[in-house]
Amino acid sequence: MRDCLLFFVRYPEPGRVKTRLIGPASPALVADFYAALVGDALFRLSGAIGADLFVCFTPAGREEAARRWLGPEQRLLAQRGQGLGERMANAFRDAFALGYDRAVLTGSDIPGLTPGVVRRGLDALTPGRAALGPAEDGGYYLAGFHRDGFVPALFDEAEWGGSGVFARALERLTGAGMETAELDRLADLDTVDGLRALLDSPDCPLAGRALALGRQVAGRRPERGNR
Repeated sequence: MRDCLLFFVRYPEPGRVKTRLIGPASPALVADFYAALVGDALFRLSGAIGADLFVCFTPAGREEAARRWLGPEQRLLAQRGQGLGERMANAFRDAFALGYDRAVLTGSDIPGLTPGVVRRGLDALTPGRAALGPAEDGGYYLAGFHRDGFVPALFDEAEWGGSGVFARALERLTGAGMETAELDRLADLDTVDGLRALLDSPDCPLAGRALALGRQVAGRRPERGNR
């Protein structure tokens, strides 16, 4: 089996990323925090999932800037399409056109995402079984397909921010005759309240620069040693 992870990112231009975190925090600070989240995730996942990793970036015209940001060692794949659903469906099509048998796609703002979760998602995939990772807000942070069981209708979603996105995704897969492997329920970072809850949790996965910047975005005093 040839496996890959499609890791969706947006170039960290201030005012264009994680806009719901902007308010007390400046657009530049939020962009720096997002870039740190991406860097941590790539460090954590690269080489640890037993699969090729493609950083699927947007906007498509920022490839040179994305290369400078992410480094020459990363495999880059431009996101294609107008809306998020079209871009995700096209990323799977691109992966299968490159010869991969199984692919999972995930976002870049899931601090609790581990190589083990990604690996379980990949290993669950068959022509008759997809994988979904439910997010705590009612959406999903990961979707996966075998090349012979791809259901592009999963991405025909009008509202990606609603609490019923995961439930509707399950219905679409069931309607297509697919089983679905459900992975761990994880939180994504979309709001300041969500960030504060993550910082207050005993098993907060943020560390280093991402932790220091996250505390600033959340309006928390820096911890000793992060000053």
